[in-house]
Amino acid sequence: MKCYCYETETEFVFCAEGANEKQEEGLKDAWWKKNGDRFLKIYPIIDTVHSAWYHNAEEKEAIKRNFARLGPSMFDGDFDWKSILLLLAEKFAENGIEWYIIGSVSEAVRGVQIKPHDLDIIVNTKDFFKVKTLFPENVVEPFVDNHGTWLVRYFGRLCVDGAIVDIAADEKMNLESGQHRYEKAMWNGIELWVEPLQDRYQVEIGRKRADRINAIEAFMEKNKSCLDR
Repeated sequence: MKCYCYETETEFVFCAEGANEKQEEGLKDAWWKKNGDRFLKIYPIIDTVHSAWYHNAEEKEAIKRNFARLGPSMFDGDFDWKSILLLLAEKFAENGIEWYIIGSVSEAVRGVQIKPHDLDIIVNTKDFFKVKTLFPENVVEPFVDNHGTWLVRYFGRLCVDGAIVDIAADEKMNLESGQHRYEKAMWNGIELWVEPLQDRYQVEIGRKRADRINAIEAFMEKNKSCLDR
């Protein structure tokens, strides 16, 4: 698969060509849109609210290089989420980043038998833009402030060892806000903030993901005595 970026007068376009069947599934899961024989993701550059990154020539060129280099592997789904999570945990701890795990990795770190297709990480809003400075060779989509026009205010994307790592932040998602539920979980000797398993269960039911639902139910049944405490 070939990955590259190009620009028009109004858009900065990420393009993936020649994807195989497995990669196409990965692209669809990452919310890319198919256009003919290509998959595209488009960032407007005429809206100054969203395109401040675009006018930083060094940052823009780095994203182009990173995406061309890492793009072919990031949609394969072949990665070791455990080693990547360890790397993130170590890097965040070393640099004082406050972070929380959402999405399917919240299930996996508890021992639910699933394979995440990406890693969804929330960081405290004060730390959002700091993250991209810690991973300059891994930024494959810009870190932007959506100013309330999207589900979360801040969003950026990394590719780490073949995995898509989505980094998001929003005041309502900060731990101190109390508006989003997290609870502590121990994993590989590391204390993590994760979404409650029951919350994840309801999400998977809402998305009708039978494999995830079955895996969570099997885990809850096996660990019923512990979960009831």
